[in-house]
Amino acid sequence: MEETGRQDSHAVAIVEAALIIEAGAAKRFDRLIVVTCSEEQRIARFAARHKVDLDAARKEVERRMAAQLPEAEKAKAADYVIDNSGSLDDTREQVQRVWEKLHTEAMTKR
Repeated sequence: MEETGRQDSHAVAIVEAALIIEAGAAKRFDRLIVVTCSEEQRIARFAARHKVDLDAARKEVERRMAAQLPEAEKAKAADYVIDNSGSLDDTREQVQRVWEKLHTEAMTKR
């Protein structure tokens, strides 16, 4: 990221990592985006992605979520929250709005 910033001071770099806050790494970033959805959606999506039944998916999602801060805590720490519970188009619109804000901020950064 530092190299990208040296090459283009107006660049926007995005890092995807589930445990940024829990690892104490959030302070290394200028902004934090948290993406949320309901627990049931998380389970259903996990089951579909990994081709497992809902019971197995629920156990694994619950195990993973136990290692993370609660969604509400992460949302409080975030600069932007994207609610991924709705349609793909709705999520895309939210992402576009956040991207425009980040891009505008990067362009005015000195």
